[in-house]
Amino acid sequence: MIIHYDQLDSTNRIAKELVTAGQPASGTVIRATMQSAGKGQYGRSFDSPPGGLYFSLILRPDLPWERLPLITLATGLACRNVIHALYGLHPQIKWPNDLYLDKQKLAGILCEQIASGAGEQAAATVIIGVGLNGNSWPSDFATELSPLLTTLRAHLQQEVDLDILLSHLLAGITATVAMLADTPHEVLGQWQQYDYLFDQPVLHTSGTARIDGFGKGITSQGHYRIVDHLGADHVVLGGWLRPQPLPVGQPASQER
Repeated sequence: MIIHYDQLDSTNRIAKELVTAGQPASGTVIRATMQSAGKGQYGRSFDSPPGGLYFSLILRPDLPWERLPLITLATGLACRNVIHALYGLHPQIKWPNDLYLDKQKLAGILCEQIASGAGEQAAATVIIGVGLNGNSWPSDFATELSPLLTTLRAHLQQEVDLDILLSHLLAGITATVAMLADTPHEVLGQWQQYDYLFDQPVLHTSGTARIDGFGKGITSQGHYRIVDHLGADHVVLGGWLRPQPLPVGQPASQER
């Protein structure tokens, strides 16, 4: 079932309210033509003008608890593969939850968990929020954001059918999340092929802590690995990871 709104503050908020009230079945989708207060990672806002595809998919996956954090990575991979299959584009995935195309952000993902029950009866509902820049133009976004973003329309120079795109995304996300039950290594292995930050200079910040180094891909738990400029290995979960310009005269890292 797809519940469509012309305008919302956040599709994830409505989805959480429905889950808390015990109403929606797994597979229910909340969709909005535009959002006034879209949510990004760590409470940051997500600009959501008309023309984009904004939705939240409610799933109750049959997965071990320790694999639930991998759903964000599986969703990114599914979205990347659908866009490639439909339009021949080659997005990359920036850990943990963004799609980039030609070094500009195309989409963002926010997954949230709601637990119910206790002990052996405990279960999790996962809300998978996706905001994808579809038929908008970069100029439709806030002035400070437009140079950092791209859209499908800008790359294809034509509008896309958002209903068809949504249908393929829902099928792709559901199938890829299901793979985490038996073949999580296959999902993570595919993800590594499209790592936007691999071997690139990166900065990771968490509070006042800071790590400068090179991206080295994800671990089997979905954490991100960074090798700093002294050769020390770091594994991070959470925080903010972003690309940095390569210092003048410094070669790219070759360690893998």
